[in-house]
Amino acid sequence: MEKIVGEWTSSAVMTDEEAKKICRFGQGPECCAFLTVGPKGFVCERMNYAISFTIFDRLEKGTMKAKGEGGWEGCAWEDISR
Repeated sequence: MEKIVGEWTSSAVMTDEEAKKICRFGQGPECCAFLTVGPKGFVCERMNYAISFTIFDRLEKGTMKAKGEGGWEGCAWEDISR
């Protein structure tokens, strides 16, 4: 996992295996809602405030299939709280 830490936003790029093991990719509602995929592969957007604001809003409205909020063991942002 590679953390990309910026002044206002941070993300973590990870391998397919990390996404499956840590973010629970492929496990339906257990999957972390902040996991995205793009040209660099799987990316955690939990600390990317422009994106995470929208994801939190969708989680509260119940419009996402993935329901995980991260912060669990192995998470790039393991000790975060909402």
